[in-house]
Amino acid sequence: MTVSKHLEPKYRLHCHSTRNNTIVTLTGPNGNTLDWASGGRCKFVGANRASYEAGYQSAILMFHAIEKIAGEQRIKLELFFKGFGQGRDAMKTALLATEGSKIRDLVCSITDRTAIKIGGTRSKKARRL
Repeated sequence: MTVSKHLEPKYRLHCHSTRNNTIVTLTGPNGNTLDWASGGRCKFVGANRASYEAGYQSAILMFHAIEKIAGEQRIKLELFFKGFGQGRDAMKTALLATEGSKIRDLVCSITDRTAIKIGGTRSKKARRL
């Protein structure tokens, strides 16, 4: 029995990248967290959690989890990026590299959810030296 493309469940891969860490979360079609990875979970400590390599290793760890799920059933994947850290570029590079070759075909949409400050509160006074 073949499954229609419209009936394939859409899983979500969230990449929240900050100045201090990168957190990658895989959620199911109903929104429940299935797996997650971060710089700390990949054995990076201190300031190294914010590095490009920590983001890259987190992305690869999540790709293995997605491959395991995709081996059991046909799925679609939505990507959500949030933040301006180095992990964002690392996730993009890992997806385009050899490690992401199996995942690339599953991606149906890529969305940027980075909040952009428009107006907002007044900035701190400029520091004088």
